[in-house]
Amino acid sequence: MTDEGKQRRRPRADFERNRTEILESAERRFAEEGVGTSLEAVARDAGVGSATLYRHFPTRDALLAELLSRRQSQLESEKERIEQLADSGAALEQWLAALEEFFGAFEGLPGPLRSAFLAEHNPLAVSCTGFIDLTGQFLAAAQRDGRAHSWIRARDLFLAALALSWVRGASLADETSHHHLRALIRDGYVSTNEAP
Repeated sequence: MTDEGKQRRRPRADFERNRTEILESAERRFAEEGVGTSLEAVARDAGVGSATLYRHFPTRDALLAELLSRRQSQLESEKERIEQLADSGAALEQWLAALEEFFGAFEGLPGPLRSAFLAEHNPLAVSCTGFIDLTGQFLAAAQRDGRAHSWIRARDLFLAALALSWVRGASLADETSHHHLRALIRDGYVSTNEAP
């Protein structure tokens, strides 16, 4: 390979390496300190300058969206397992619990997700829309089988899962709070007219 060919390849390799380092640093920092952690600290840990971080991820939400995208394979595996359940009501309940767990990955994550719908072209909004659509599939099956009220919307259940993930980090919450609140939400959406 000519020197010119090597020089053309090197920037691309540096670009990919920097991107990977930024994502790994952000994953660590967000897991330890929450999504509000300093992006300058993320850049420093990754061994790059702030300008490099912002070239890759122009906003905190863009960085969060990429991290969630990388974690989605775990949620996809859970979804496939849950889809095998014969009881559509249990499937809906387990899907909502999986969402709650997913959103609880980083302290403070529910806030940016909740705000994503208010901002035009927010990369997190795309993730949220996909989750709402999947929730709608589980909900439709439960409604068809008489396991969920017909007036419940997928968006409402998505927001409930988001709220429950927030409760895990709330200062007033104890180790049983989210279990009690999950039961409270479940008892509100489970139909008493279950199909035989």
